[in-house]
Amino acid sequence: MSVPILIRYYRDEDRAQVRQICAETGFLGDPVDPLFEDRELFADFLTAPYTDAEPENCLVLEGEGRRLLGYIMGSRCFWKHTGYLVYRMPGWVIRAMWGYFFSYGEPSRRYLRWVLSRGRRETPSTPKRGVHFHINLLPEVRGLSIGKVLFDTFLDRMGELGEKSVFGQVISKEERRTERMFARYGFRLTDRREVTKFREQRKDPVYLFTLVQVRDRTPPPRPPRLILSLHDFHPGSRHQIEEQVQFCLSRCPGHLSILVVPHYHHGIRVEDSKESLEFLSKSQAEGHDLAIHGFFHDRKGLPVASRFWTQWYSANEAEFFSLPPDEAAQRITAAKELWMRQGWRARGFVAPGWLYSSTLDRELREMGFRYTCTLRDVIHFPQGKRERAWAGTYSLRSVWRRALARAWHPLWKSRWGQESVVRLSLHPQDLEVPFVRRQLGVFLDELAERGYRSWSYADHVES
Repeated sequence: MSVPILIRYYRDEDRAQVRQICAETGFLGDPVDPLFEDRELFADFLTAPYTDAEPENCLVLEGEGRRLLGYIMGSRCFWKHTGYLVYRMPGWVIRAMWGYFFSYGEPSRRYLRWVLSRGRRETPSTPKRGVHFHINLLPEVRGLSIGKVLFDTFLDRMGELGEKSVFGQVISKEERRTERMFARYGFRLTDRREVTKFREQRKDPVYLFTLVQVRDRTPPPRPPRLILSLHDFHPGSRHQIEEQVQFCLSRCPGHLSILVVPHYHHGIRVEDSKESLEFLSKSQAEGHDLAIHGFFHDRKGLPVASRFWTQWYSANEAEFFSLPPDEAAQRITAAKELWMRQGWRARGFVAPGWLYSSTLDRELREMGFRYTCTLRDVIHFPQGKRERAWAGTYSLRSVWRRALARAWHPLWKSRWGQESVVRLSLHPQDLEVPFVRRQLGVFLDELAERGYRSWSYADHVES
């Protein structure tokens, strides 16, 4: 397909489309209506135990116009899955019985009779342990490599969570072909039963298979990383950022992200400073990441919106907090045009103060960004995941904040400074404060001794 397809985590707003795909593919890959007319009940039984009880284990394929083309869902917890079924089953039974006696046609009544009389006997056995998966693709993406990529992505996610066994049940019209086909993907057929519910629609037999894959997909441990970002680059902070690059990388070598503000506080534009452009171009050539950090960085001309966040927390610097979507998109687009003119790669966007509406994530992904972040999380757009990594940062604009920052660093270091991914975010004035310089120097030296290297956001997300 020429249209790019995105694999991402399931979101609540996907529920209706997932249910529609389930109904559209429920009868041997075709619409379920000839078999069972109650699409809502059919989709509810097959998808709700996953989307409602364990949504974190669901992935979707998203195509053009945010239309879903398929999904794969997993249940990692037997008790969550079973508990949800027990909770919902009385309502499903009442709806099915009402339909059987008052509204369903004969094909649907025949289907319910099969469920009650033969359904259990014709369902093959399943393993006692492992992740149970359920997958469906619309016809337009079947047979394409994206289906395998979706499945491999799901298996890799389960491996990251420590799961070593997955199993599913697949319907096929050909008994022998299914076993050979899935063996190529590493699956072992453990049980099979002929399913008689399709006999009124098909003369040839249809089989239900249980397929199991046992493989340790736990990724090998990778060397620890320091994600290092230098905030608020503009012509006035160039010398401070240059010093920070030398100070940090001389202690913990590698690459870093420079967060560039195109028109900081409506003053001198980055594009109007020859020295700034030369430094940034040189930094990119050396492998560093140039991220878009808002456009103005301040809230000039914008309403207060929230005194806590815009005044107390960020001192009028939270440019994208409650910024109307059209205005946000316009400012980001203007920044991207600067990057294009200079030949820079715009792989990331970071909102000033890490404050922005979460609805902007979708726009950023569609604009081609690879990541953004909040104070607590790094958001990987290609994989559609949020990685918890609390940024170590300082707030130094008042005496009491400096006192708090002096005490906060040891607390942050003891909790987040020991993780395999450590995230450190510096602002231009940080190294000018003696205790900050001492703390950072010691911390960076310790990280280097423990085998850490410095990574940019972009390289971390894309590796």
